[in-house]
Amino acid sequence: MIFSSIDKTKAIKTFIFNCGSNIVSVEFTKKDGTKRSISFNPRDNKEIKGIGTNCTNPSIIRVRDFNLAKKGPGAWRSFDCDRVLSVKGMGEELSFHDELQHAPERHS
Repeated sequence: MIFSSIDKTKAIKTFIFNCGSNIVSVEFTKKDGTKRSISFNPRDNKEIKGIGTNCTNPSIIRVRDFNLAKKGPGAWRSFDCDRVLSVKGMGEELSFHDELQHAPERHS
């Protein structure tokens, strides 16, 4: 199934929300083309210290990396739903690997 950007973002956000406080893992492609995985608790709402910046892009999700949080501050990360390959939580997986084969290239 091919998702539009809005539908994909909504599907990912709904999946994450439905995981409650269970750990969620997201695999995505960074802007530079490298793959990255991040694990987080969707209910972790500890404050970001510092100035930070507002994000107006609805497909960007900010989370606190579970593995980095165990090591100390500076664990906040973000990912773009448009670049997500898969989302896993509660024994379920939402996969977008097939979609990448059909997705048009994006040029910045």
